Amino acid sequence: MALSWFIGGTEYSLSDRTLCYPLGHKNLGMAPIRRLEERGPLQNGVTDRGYRYDARVIILSLGIHGNNVAEYYAKRTTLINIFKARNTPGRLRFTMDGIVREIEGHAVGDSLGFDDANRQNVYERIAVAIKCSDPRWYDPTMHTVTFNLGGGEDAFVVPYEVPYKMGASTIDLSRTITYLGTVRSYPTIRITGPITNPVIVHNTTGFKLDFTGTTIADGDWYEIDLGYAGNTIKDKAGDSVLNDLSNDSDLVEFAIEPAPDVAGGVNSIQVTGSGINTSTKVDVNYYDMYIGI
Repeated sequence: MALSWFIGGTEYSLSDRTLCYPLGHKNLGMAPIRRLEERGPLQNGVTDRGYRYDARVIILSLGIHGNNVAEYYAKRTTLINIFKARNTPGRLRFTMDGIVREIEGHAVGDSLGFDDANRQNVYERIAVAIKCSDPRWYDPTMHTVTFNLGGGEDAFVVPYEVPYKMGASTIDLSRTITYLGTVRSYPTIRITGPITNPVIVHNTTGFKLDFTGTTIADGDWYEIDLGYAGNTIKDKAGDSVLNDLSNDSDLVEFAIEPAPDVAGGVNSIQVTGSGINTSTKVDVNYYDMYIGI
């Protein structure tokens, strides 16, 4: 098993003994679950209203050892620097036998307070607590599924396409994504014009993103961020175009679903629109997400 901590574009190994080495860890598995419920004044029991996953706090137990006192304190200083408070989260990476998972978070609490009771000369056992606001792990390889007149695809999709072209300017194209994650993945979708009345339907779940009545000009695009607590739609200029979405669309529930929530993890996505040309395309970008490792 290998553990790494990323700050910006720099990777710090927590397992190769150059800086430190792992002694144990806690809370890498299932994220804490909170059931939502309500109860009337005369009701027996409660009414279940669904669930949410709470933030998780990962505890890493690490050992540091220096060949001398100066090296020991240098390693302490480096660890304090990479886990200090900052506004941008770090990324914890777990790697084992070809499996790669990452999660974002911040060190919290009494992390790296250093206690002489845990120290023996130039060796010390320390603990780091990392709070992950989004408790999902993810495979850092992003997948892209493209809908266009050429029917392009990438190596990470098991494609099934059904194109219907009624004249040169209309598209009706479906693809299936066989999803490997264990929890919902909320994609980022970019619709590149020209296209009129673009509609994206998740045929498996029935949820849709409907822009009927809207024309996206050639050279412009709409980007739909369905990410955790995201739910924004902006054009190329960065302006919100959320009002162009129909009232019966669903920004919250539109997602790439895992098995067994959908059979075999197979998600069928359909794109329709008119007034297109060879520049028109819809890119669906997503990560395989996991609720625990």
